[in-house]
Amino acid sequence: MDIAIFLAIAGVGAFLLNLAITPFVIAMAHRRKWYDLPNWRKVHKDPTPRLGGIGISISFLVTIIAISLVMSLLHIKPGFPFQLRHFFVLGAFLLTGTIGLVDDFRSLRARLKFLLQVVAAILVVLGGFTISAFRVPGLGTLELGFMAYPVTILWIVGLSNALNFVDGIDGFAGGISCFAALAMGVITILQGHDIGALVAFALLGSTLAFLFFNLPKAKIFMGDSGAYILGFTLSVLPILGLSKDDAMGNLAATSMVLVIPIIDTATAIVRRLRRKVSPLTPDKEHVHHKLIDLGLKDTTILRIVYLYSLFLAAAAVVTGMSKNGIGFAAFVAVWLVSIALYLLLRRVIQKVNARKLKARK
Repeated sequence: MDIAIFLAIAGVGAFLLNLAITPFVIAMAHRRKWYDLPNWRKVHKDPTPRLGGIGISISFLVTIIAISLVMSLLHIKPGFPFQLRHFFVLGAFLLTGTIGLVDDFRSLRARLKFLLQVVAAILVVLGGFTISAFRVPGLGTLELGFMAYPVTILWIVGLSNALNFVDGIDGFAGGISCFAALAMGVITILQGHDIGALVAFALLGSTLAFLFFNLPKAKIFMGDSGAYILGFTLSVLPILGLSKDDAMGNLAATSMVLVIPIIDTATAIVRRLRRKVSPLTPDKEHVHHKLIDLGLKDTTILRIVYLYSLFLAAAAVVTGMSKNGIGFAAFVAVWLVSIALYLLLRRVIQKVNARKLKARK
């Protein structure tokens, strides 16, 4: 049986499973009053359940385990070749999900969350999965050596938080994650990387089902448990046992399709450091806040972001599959355009705020 059939089953299976789990989570959250309450920084006005990460995580893991067991029993390829080191990644996945789930209930201190996320990233590194080099067409490959360990940890922890930073309006972070999973699924299946493709399509299915309940007006939020899991999984996916060349191409592709949360996170850190506060201190100046300040409705914002994410996904596939200057050119173009658009947005907001201030006077 062709591997593509099992990947399709993984996507559909994860989708249907989460489609069944999430209503149960919503009902339980309402009974127990497990709500994300409105405050000065948040956009929503009504108490809303925020445990969508539970359905995403369970449907994702169950699907991967079930498909792997079936393929092994049928002696196909012979099954997905999971190794002992993949259990380090599983442990890191469970730790990341636990951090988010506990934080959804108890609001853990930022420093403790960061420390535990570093521990999760270290588990991945202990499994032998690292970003060992960077390749620049025309300039050759830069081997990172010992620096591969801190770079990998920074990449995982950074993306784990990036999705959480942009999880501010209904459907925003979940939609971006779907496009990222789709792009990585296409890239890995074309590379013949079965484990990566299984992870990508299972993640796509589980996240797409969550979106059915998260689009405006949301019945449930993903919460920190969902945002951390999505960011962690998308950060680890490009380095899951690929060859060095494929891994470098996939890292570039991932950074492209997730350019919105990456830019948002980087600018948030710089903004907060300049104000001499912790980089983890919340504020109301993220990308979605800026778009709302322009007077755009949630549905309009999603249309813009989804259309741009589709463009990013297509460009990411080109970069992930290219081993020449075309992929590098696409990578540079996407980042330059994205940075320019962000700077333009910030400039427009400054002018809008200046006019509002002038009108008040």
